[in-house]
Amino acid sequence: MIEFVRLLEEGIPFVSQIPSEFKKSIKLLKHFGAVEKRKGRYFLAKKFQIGRFEPAKKGYGFVRNLLDSTKRDWLVERNHIQEASKGDIVLAKVIVQTKRGKIKAKILQVLWHKTQSVVCYLEKYKLDCMAISIPHEVAYTINASQKSLKTLPSNTILKLNPQNGEVLEILGTLDDPKIDEIISLNLYNKHESFSLQAEIQAQSFKEVRLGQFKERENLTHLPFCAIDPASAKDHDDAIYYDQENSTLYVGIADVSYYVTPNSQLDEEAKSRGFSIYFPHKSIPMLPRALSENLCSLKEGKMRLAMVWKIRLHRRTKAVLNSELFAAVIKVKQKLSYEEVDAFFQSQKSLLIKKPLQAMLLELKELTQKLRKNRLKQGFDFIGDGVELKLDKNLELTSLKFESQTLSHQLIEECMLLANVESAKLLEQKNSQNDNHLKLGIYRIHPKPKFERLVELFGELRLLGIWRERAIPKTQGALHKAILEIQSMAKRAKIQREVDKLIVKSMQQANYASHNVGHFGLGFEAYSHFTSPIRRYSDLILHRILKSKIALNEDLQYKDSLPLLCDNLSLQEREVAQIEQDFQDRKFARYLLKHLGQTYDGIIVNEKSPLMVALSDFPLMGAKVIVLNGSGVKYQKARIQILEVNLATAKVYGVMIKVFSEGFGSENLRISQYISQKKQKQEEKRKEAARREVLRIAKANKQKKQSGKKGQNRTHKKRKKSR
Repeated sequence: MIEFVRLLEEGIPFVSQIPSEFKKSIKLLKHFGAVEKRKGRYFLAKKFQIGRFEPAKKGYGFVRNLLDSTKRDWLVERNHIQEASKGDIVLAKVIVQTKRGKIKAKILQVLWHKTQSVVCYLEKYKLDCMAISIPHEVAYTINASQKSLKTLPSNTILKLNPQNGEVLEILGTLDDPKIDEIISLNLYNKHESFSLQAEIQAQSFKEVRLGQFKERENLTHLPFCAIDPASAKDHDDAIYYDQENSTLYVGIADVSYYVTPNSQLDEEAKSRGFSIYFPHKSIPMLPRALSENLCSLKEGKMRLAMVWKIRLHRRTKAVLNSELFAAVIKVKQKLSYEEVDAFFQSQKSLLIKKPLQAMLLELKELTQKLRKNRLKQGFDFIGDGVELKLDKNLELTSLKFESQTLSHQLIEECMLLANVESAKLLEQKNSQNDNHLKLGIYRIHPKPKFERLVELFGELRLLGIWRERAIPKTQGALHKAILEIQSMAKRAKIQREVDKLIVKSMQQANYASHNVGHFGLGFEAYSHFTSPIRRYSDLILHRILKSKIALNEDLQYKDSLPLLCDNLSLQEREVAQIEQDFQDRKFARYLLKHLGQTYDGIIVNEKSPLMVALSDFPLMGAKVIVLNGSGVKYQKARIQILEVNLATAKVYGVMIKVFSEGFGSENLRISQYISQKKQKQEEKRKEAARREVLRIAKANKQKKQSGKKGQNRTHKKRKKSR
């Protein structure tokens, strides 16, 4: 549905050959009068929205925009919700819109039902027990005797059927730190264990022997190298660079050999979509017999791989030609990012094998050149990732920031190159029947919308980073402007803050069956090919490209790709939310033991309720909802922790002090920005107060006039009666 909404926003041509599922959706929208025709295209009519429904604790709910999370939610009152439940995708229509832009709407139709179950905590209220949902705190009646419920401890975590109140599962209690992982997974109906059939199938495969795969290229003589985090067990990729022939080999685990369509393994992988990574463990997409053994490119083991052989121009490093084929490879050595970075720094290593040392140095030079060329069209942003460190009881002890080093960049550029070549191959015509739409599985990132750019450059002007009044409109001009802005921000020592603003202005990257390019990376066509052990999208792309190079594409299969891409985009967001939810729970559990203590942080949301991201170790990034005071974005604040709700992972605090400068108080630009924002806020408050006074005066005047008219009418009636 996400891809359909995106296409509808741009306009779907009448004559376009679109998948059958999209035709059904257009027919349904026509039934409700929700499509309009303009310039030979279908568009979603005004006053309609296709969005995701989220219930609120008081019985009403909200419809949230599918494509832009910053857009105002539409309020839906209890009598207009229909049969919609949390997470459903719905068609909604505006009932009324206030002058301040607040929208009340009604749901016309549920377009897609999410599998329903809710995670709740048990609350004992007076003589009764009730279930309170996580995280929205909606109350549910439990279909069980009060006597049996009272035997359970307070804060017992339940999984409930919201339709009839049936208890599906008792998950544990909030007192146990190990419950955090269980809650995070169950909020999105994820689980760790695999079906027995999938486990049996995964364990039925034997180690690779060359004699069994004579049809494949034998590349076991090439010294492939795998570089991953030290704790990684699922190695998707390995690289080898032949500097003499300027040829890069990117070997990717051939998961599609083991996971065949409609098999038990395929059904499991499809339902999960992605592996989930917690600080202490991973929840793999495939059984560990495959993900951490037979499919994983382990050191010294023969493995099946799909290999991109890419020949590059010696001077410019442009791709001269490339070829994808099935092979058997053997990883010469498995290395960690830290080990490779140490080698790059000292140019010496007793750990890294001699044949690999020269190759890695040559490959570093190559990938830095590739990176430089790529950034002429794409962007590089500072990430905010942190890795939590937990003790044996799974409680927070410390954390470290994840940084992108030379070794990370080396692997990243190799993988980007393989992904781009995969997208190019996906678009190539190689059969007579290929007049079918170029449906595939692309990773897309649309260009930012103009109204978001207006907001972005307005903020940048306040920061003193952008002085022009005009906003760049072409892609080339926008790229040039952003690079200049990043350069100025770096000199002003506010690159992290400015990068966050830029990223926030952009649309979200997702999966789509239609290619629209990747704005952030600067690629005309891009896809995900390099991680089939942990991403179902890559596994599907392997299947498509295998059939393409074998000249036996299944064009009917392509019709199912739009729905598959929608599901993958949804699953990807869910996995990100699971990982974030787990992190928030660990922060909340830590702060529960430190109630009353004060911490410094930065205001990250200046609207009500005020939100502060803590900056003190080991809580960097922990969000606190502030119950008093006011401030502006980037302003430094001191917060006292007042209350923690372990069930919802929400932390509440009060403002002890708000500083006139930003975090990193030596930064004059941030301080000037804060001053200007405060001034603007005050002007807005005065203007709002002035309008309210005028509104009241006008209302009183109308009331007096209507009163006089009423008196006159009464007087006339009395005259007539006389």
